[in-house]
Amino acid sequence: MAVSDRDGPGAIDDSQEFDDDSPIGDDAEPRHRAPSPEELAVEAEAPAAAGDIATDVALTDREAAANDAVASTRRVERRDVLRWVGRAAAGLGAAVLMAGAVLGAGALPPESLEVTEAPVTHVQPSSPLQSRVCAGPALRVGTSDGSDALALSTVAEPEVAIGSLGGEIAQQRLSVPGRDDISGGTAIAQRGEPTTLSAAQSLPVDVDDVRGLAVSECGETRLDQWLVGGSTRTGRQSTLTLANASQVSASVDVTVHGPEGPVESVGSTGISVPPASHAVLDLAAIAPGVDDVVVHVVSTGAPVSAHLQQSTTRGLERGGFEMVDPVSALTTALLPGFAVTEATGIETQSGFDDAVPTLRLLSLEGGQVRVVFEAEDGSVIESEGELEAGRVTDFPLEEIPAGITTIRVSADSPIVAGARQVAIAADGNDFDWVAGGQPRSGSAAIAVPPGPGATLHVVSASEEPQQITVDGRAVELGSLGVHRQPVEPGSVVVAGEALVVSVGYRDGSRVAGFTASPQGPTAGGVTVVH
Repeated sequence: MAVSDRDGPGAIDDSQEFDDDSPIGDDAEPRHRAPSPEELAVEAEAPAAAGDIATDVALTDREAAANDAVASTRRVERRDVLRWVGRAAAGLGAAVLMAGAVLGAGALPPESLEVTEAPVTHVQPSSPLQSRVCAGPALRVGTSDGSDALALSTVAEPEVAIGSLGGEIAQQRLSVPGRDDISGGTAIAQRGEPTTLSAAQSLPVDVDDVRGLAVSECGETRLDQWLVGGSTRTGRQSTLTLANASQVSASVDVTVHGPEGPVESVGSTGISVPPASHAVLDLAAIAPGVDDVVVHVVSTGAPVSAHLQQSTTRGLERGGFEMVDPVSALTTALLPGFAVTEATGIETQSGFDDAVPTLRLLSLEGGQVRVVFEAEDGSVIESEGELEAGRVTDFPLEEIPAGITTIRVSADSPIVAGARQVAIAADGNDFDWVAGGQPRSGSAAIAVPPGPGATLHVVSASEEPQQITVDGRAVELGSLGVHRQPVEPGSVVVAGEALVVSVGYRDGSRVAGFTASPQGPTAGGVTVVH
C-alpha cells in the first residue's frame, strides 16, 4: 500500500514544502533532496543544538505522552537501584551518593555531576544487649546396656566461665521440654557494655562408656549455622542440641551432609523449639551410618544456638568425647592452635581410622580451595585442590610435621572448615574438633573455663605488623603473626585488630578447646546514612 506524506489523520501543516508529493511505494528507493541556498542560510543562522539534531522539532501530544511515560518508568527503576545501593552501603558503614538524578548517557554533561560524601552517624544502643547460649550437659541417648534406645539422661554437668569488661550479667538455665529431670544449656546476657561478651564451658566426662574432655564456646544464637564434625557410624554417637533463649518459638530445619552429599532424611524439618528451651535430636535417627558429618541448621521464628555432642566407643574401649561449635559459611576460615601429633600406629588397627589428625571441608557451591599450614618455626606447606559442591571431604594430615600449626583456608565460594586433633595414650584416647574462626577487632575479655594446660592462641589475619596487648602486656605481631601463652582459668583480655583467638587444653590423654567468635551484629550498633 502506498501513502502520501499528507495522507491520513494528523497530516503535517502547509509550512513544510516537499519537492514531490506523489505517493511513495513500499518498495520504492529513498528520494534524495539537496537543500536550497535559502534553507542553508537559515540553518547557518540558527544556534547550535546540543544532543539530537532534531531538538528543534516540536513533539506531537502522543509522542510527548509516550516519552513522559517512559521517563517516569525509568525514574522509578533508578530510585529502586539507589535505595538498594544505599542500604548496602549503610550495612558496610560508609556510603557515597551521587547528587542529582541518574540520567541516561549524554543527557547531562560530565561537569554538571557533583560527587559528595553523605553524612554518616554510627548509633550505638544506650544499653546494648548481648546474649550467649552454652551447649549444656553431656547427654546419653539410650541406656548403657542398650535396653532402651530412646532414653535420655545426663552423664556430666559443665562449668561455665564468663569474660566481660563490664555491664550487668544475667544467667538462666534452659529447660528440656517434657523432662523435669534434665536441664539444657545456660543462657547468658550482658547489658550496658559494648565490648564483646565471651562465655565458654568445660565438660570433663568419665563414666562407664564415655570418657573425654569437651570445652565449647557459648555462642550467639543464629538463624543459619554449620557444625563441622561428628559421625553416625557404628560406635559413634552424635547428638544435636538446639537452644532457643528467646521468648518466641523457633522452627528448625536440619540437613546432614556426608561424603556423598546431602543425606535424604525424614523428620529433620520443622523441628519445634519452644521459648527458653533446649531440644535434643539423635543424629543417627535422621542420618544413620554416615562416616564424616557436616550439619546445616536453619531456623525461622527465632535464632537458635546449635552444638553437636559426639562420643566414640570402639568395642569396650572409650574413645573420647567432644562438643562441636557452630561456624558460618564464608570464603575464608582460620584454625588457630591446631596440634599435629606423631603417628602412634594405633590408627592402623580396625576401627581406629578416625584417631588421626584430619582436616574436614565442605564447599557449598564447589570450586577451588587453598589451604596453608604454618608451623611455629615459620615453615609453610601449601595445598590447592577442587571440591565438589555439598560433599564432605576429609584430608588426613599425616604428612604435616608434628607441632602446633595454624591452618588458613580460602576458597572462591563459601566454605566451612574444621579439623580433628587427637590425644592417644595408654590411659585413654580423646579427640577435639577445632572450628574455623573469623577475625575480631578491639578489646575483649576471653572466657577461660578450667581445664588441663589452658593455652591462649592468637593469630593475626592482617598482613600489617601490629602491637597487641594480652592482659595489658604488649606483644609484637608480625605480618600474619602468631602468639601463644599459658593462661589461668577465668578470663584473659586481648586487644588488637583482625585477630582470631582460641583457647586450647591438653594433657596426655585428653584434648579440647574452642575458637572465640567475633562480635555479632546485634551489639555493634547501626550506621545511619543521612
